[in-house]
Amino acid sequence: MSYDCLIHDKLLHTDFIQGPVVSLKLQGFYPRETETDLPHYCFFIMLGSQKIGSITLRLGYNDYTDIHGHIGYTIDEGFRGHGYSYYALQLIIELAKEHGYEHLLVTCDPHNLSSIKSVLKVGGRLVEEHRHVPKDHIYYVFGLTVLNCYVISLKERFR
Repeated sequence: MSYDCLIHDKLLHTDFIQGPVVSLKLQGFYPRETETDLPHYCFFIMLGSQKIGSITLRLGYNDYTDIHGHIGYTIDEGFRGHGYSYYALQLIIELAKEHGYEHLLVTCDPHNLSSIKSVLKVGGRLVEEHRHVPKDHIYYVFGLTVLNCYVISLKERFR
């Protein structure tokens, strides 16, 4: 199973991605700066003109992808519980397809039931439960010692 994409550069039309519920406003595109980095987009998740969170799409695959995943997101505390992460994931998955991904890795805290629900709702499949985070990783330093790992297959979404 390939976890890499075909295009590792910013696409031209990505400054604002309109969705039916939320939209994504580009905060920045960051090229690879170190060997552990991947080029990545950072978007603000917008509800109308209000920033309610952020979402990142990492382009490529390296050893750190197994911990970080291709997608990272957060919803600001006052906006949680409304399914906004699901709608943001839908939009970022469409961008991932444009980059040529066939499969995306998403990791999350096994105690974050809202995040798990969103990942499953977009078609994520649990492939590893309680993956140990290396002790020298920043996630571990902040207390996240295990992760669940999900794969979202984009092949079915091409039909």
